[in-house]
Amino acid sequence: MKKIITASIIGAAGVALLLGGAGTFALWNSSAETAGGTIVAGALSIKPTTQAASWTVNGGSPLSTLDGYPIVPGDVVTYSQDMVVTANGKGLKATLAVDPASVEATSTSAPADVALAKYLSANAVLTASGDGVSGAAAPYTVTGQTGSQQDVRVGVTIAFPKSTTPGVEDGTQNGSVDLDAIAVTLTQA
Repeated sequence: MKKIITASIIGAAGVALLLGGAGTFALWNSSAETAGGTIVAGALSIKPTTQAASWTVNGGSPLSTLDGYPIVPGDVVTYSQDMVVTANGKGLKATLAVDPASVEATSTSAPADVALAKYLSANAVLTASGDGVSGAAAPYTVTGQTGSQQDVRVGVTIAFPKSTTPGVEDGTQNGSVDLDAIAVTLTQA
């Protein structure tokens, strides 16, 4: 019986070794390099040229600043600036617009400032013309052009509406708005 037990133990050990070996296998592997080249990310930006911007009121003579100008209902002020647009990327399309929220009240705690900013920001309209700019009205579309910058003439017209109802604009009297922060935005579409 001792021989049978010893033979069984040896046989079980042999089977265990065979089963352990059967659970292993070799993974074959290979790789190859591609000739895809190097890619670079495109770019999208807008910035004013070194040429000074100008303002006009009701289509009058250009002014370099509107600091302290006493705007009244019915006035239309227009900001004009040459800008450089970089829209570098195949198939890149971007939207050129004015951010109405950038027409800011000088003081958010002054009701007249807030009222004037509300009137003016609701009536801020962008015009744009130049290479790569399309659209008949805002928002405009700018199409990417590989490796080039585009010159764009931007205008922001801000109307202070004059109501036919007397007294509607009274809350804006002596209000003050900061127009230095007007933002022309260029956003990928």
